[in-house]
Amino acid sequence: MHRSRGPAALAVAAVALLALTGCLVLPAPPAAAPPTGPSSVAAPQWTPTGEDVAPGLEQYYGQDVDWSSCGGSWCGTISAPMDWFGSVDGNIELSVVVAPATGERKGAILYNPGGPGASGVDYVSQYADFLLPPQVREHYDLVGFDPRGVGGSTPISCYDDPQEFYDWMWGLPDGPAPEPLSDEDLQLQLESAQWFADACLEHTGPYLEFVGTEQVASDMDLIRALLGEERLNYLGVSYGTLIGSTYADLFPENVGRMVLDAAVAPDRSEFEGTLFQAAGFELAYGNFVADCLQQRDCPFAGTQEEALEQTRALIDGLDADPIEVADGRQLGSGAFFIAIAANLYSDLQWQVLRGVIADVMAGSGESAYAEADAYYGVRPDGTFEDNSYEALVSVNCLDAPAVTDFDEVRANGAEVMAAAPTLGPGFVGLSSCAAWPFEATREPHAITAPGADPIIVIGGRNDPATPYEQAVALADMLESGVLISVDAEGHGQYYAPMPNACVDRPVNEYFLTGVAPTADLDC
Repeated sequence: MHRSRGPAALAVAAVALLALTGCLVLPAPPAAAPPTGPSSVAAPQWTPTGEDVAPGLEQYYGQDVDWSSCGGSWCGTISAPMDWFGSVDGNIELSVVVAPATGERKGAILYNPGGPGASGVDYVSQYADFLLPPQVREHYDLVGFDPRGVGGSTPISCYDDPQEFYDWMWGLPDGPAPEPLSDEDLQLQLESAQWFADACLEHTGPYLEFVGTEQVASDMDLIRALLGEERLNYLGVSYGTLIGSTYADLFPENVGRMVLDAAVAPDRSEFEGTLFQAAGFELAYGNFVADCLQQRDCPFAGTQEEALEQTRALIDGLDADPIEVADGRQLGSGAFFIAIAANLYSDLQWQVLRGVIADVMAGSGESAYAEADAYYGVRPDGTFEDNSYEALVSVNCLDAPAVTDFDEVRANGAEVMAAAPTLGPGFVGLSSCAAWPFEATREPHAITAPGADPIIVIGGRNDPATPYEQAVALADMLESGVLISVDAEGHGQYYAPMPNACVDRPVNEYFLTGVAPTADLDC
């Protein structure tokens, strides 16, 4: 697939973990649902732990947070150092929301929905009752935060003009596209990556160097202490599991009841992460096609293999002949690929995907563009709902060194295509981090977290975004890891839309009693 801008320069070829984001797919909150928790009572008085910290950090760990009521929850802003690991001066702000326990409080559970780039504040504010079951919500405050660089925290920014940024995302090259993965093609990708890197540095400044996962994990320890929690109870999904395992790496003695759902293996390189993801989406798409052929509205005909061949022909055809949509845009293979991938996170989305593919087969690109735009938070007027796309790339670029050698990119591409012959073209190409202005600050490595309390790791065997093998690897490397394997579709298995007592019961028991499974479970 030719990669010039947008998914071409960025998306899914990019970094191990996710230019395809890793977030839960959740139902819309009930429009008229009454808020849970207090709305007019006095603000809570959480007392910081008062623990000993390194010189210079006392002002952060001892700060008074001004909590205010916000729709049945409590919202506050926390000050954190720009750089936890160096001598760079300056502070940043972290936006935090606390949905109070609905009954007798036992403590707090910090939550991260994934990404990178997803807003924990938005998820907890809108979906608190979908993220934890009632018996756990009864006893625990649910705490969401916007990781540094994201949303209401001190943000990353990469543009002034949203139209220019949108054109960079989805623009197609003028004239014939060069041969995929040729030097000419990869040079165009490098120039596109350079444009994005320059734009992010221009609009964000030196702060751009300090938004990596190890910085985020350090922010979580600060949040823990300011809420008066001696240990961190935590639920992380997808990329949120990398934050969680990184926290366990940095602060094993502070790990409380930690659950990592749809796990990411922290020792995988950029390419290994991409290869895993390509294979995961290929598996999920094959499962979608097998189901589709049993449905009356399936746009494919013939066998499963023939349907996969039709898909590949459709993708290749959009490279050669994009579909013009009503507003003058052209649907290329990049946007179509995102529309497919966006609807593979849950089998609840498969009906939508059947309709999108049928439309594209019929020569209409509107529904595909609508899905791709929604995936990246693009409003109908071309502006963006949030900065999740910019945060996604910025964090990934700091979390793993990028592959920049053209020959190595081509060799990696061949491996990807062998693992994912249908959707593989969406995963090959030069990383969007190839021209990033800062070197990666995190080196992928195995995390053992010696001395940490039990850490439950959950992996779905048909998870597209964080394939099951990564959960196995993470649970195995953690000294206190316990694996729950789940035979199911979808991204994230705990308290999922289709309840699974085999998963929910032991996780709930761990949160409520501190008793974790003593052996791995197979659900």
